[in-house]
Amino acid sequence: MPRATLALVRALAAGWRPAVCLLVVACAGPPPTAPSHVLRDSSAPVPAATGRTAAGPGASAVPADSSVPGQAPAGSDHPDETSPVPEDSPSRSADLSRPGRASLAPDSPHVPEDSPAPGRSPPAHDPEHGRPAPPVPKAISPVGPPPPGLVDLRAELPGACFDVRYATADNFTGAVLPGYAAAGAWLRPRPAGALAKVQAAVSAEGLTLLVYDAYRPARASLAMVEWAERSGRRRLVDDGYIARRSGHNRGDTVDLTLARPGTCEPLDMGTAWDHFGPESHYARAGGDALSHRRQLRRVMQAQGFTPYDKEWWHFTFRDPDAAALDVSYQPAP
Repeated sequence: MPRATLALVRALAAGWRPAVCLLVVACAGPPPTAPSHVLRDSSAPVPAATGRTAAGPGASAVPADSSVPGQAPAGSDHPDETSPVPEDSPSRSADLSRPGRASLAPDSPHVPEDSPAPGRSPPAHDPEHGRPAPPVPKAISPVGPPPPGLVDLRAELPGACFDVRYATADNFTGAVLPGYAAAGAWLRPRPAGALAKVQAAVSAEGLTLLVYDAYRPARASLAMVEWAERSGRRRLVDDGYIARRSGHNRGDTVDLTLARPGTCEPLDMGTAWDHFGPESHYARAGGDALSHRRQLRRVMQAQGFTPYDKEWWHFTFRDPDAAALDVSYQPAP
């Protein structure tokens, strides 16, 4: 019989209760070892226990001093400063879709909210109205002096604007017209004097004249007709929009509109200059466009100009001494 059991029997026989304690101590084995989270066949080392916080039930087997992917490091003052997540980590896509985070498409570039969208340029801005800024008057090369019988409107109309399109390719033919080697604008003296009075009148109303064309060399009118026939637009000649012989050739007819001084921005007239169609007929407009057409016609007629109903921009001052000419505009020597 084992000695511990024999001692127990003797104690019980003697009535010594403390013997029960000896039995507990004698039968008790060594204290059980806490189960490790590392499997017996795993080669991963067991992290040291120093400096850790005790984990509660159900806690993950992640060391307390390591960072969880997608979470802020312990002690960080900025919760948004997350630890880096490996590109191939499955937690990357899951983290981006968690509530409270912006969901981003994979590899999508970050564009600040105040930046233009990729591929777009910032629009020109008018600080006052939030619209594209109006055009700035163009600088032109000096034009040679007019021949006898004609005067230069740039000298006669202080403050007026000029946009002589026939000296550029920006016209209905798509090319510079013959006779317009320079962007000149001439008229006979009497129509020019009357137009100077119109300029003074509109200036008093806070506006200015914008001249598109004045005297026109005869060769330019013939080139217009040739263009219409060559391009299958003979109808423009038959309908009275293009003429073989024009009042412009005599130097007593002018194409123009009203504009804002300084910027030379034209008022809304319903159509562009040289728009060949019913919309350009004087009465074929409404709202502000019709009001501006009436304003232009009123100030021109007040100084003796006759309008042309098919073209709201076309006005003639009948000068009995005028005759057709074919003198070209040339740059100043």
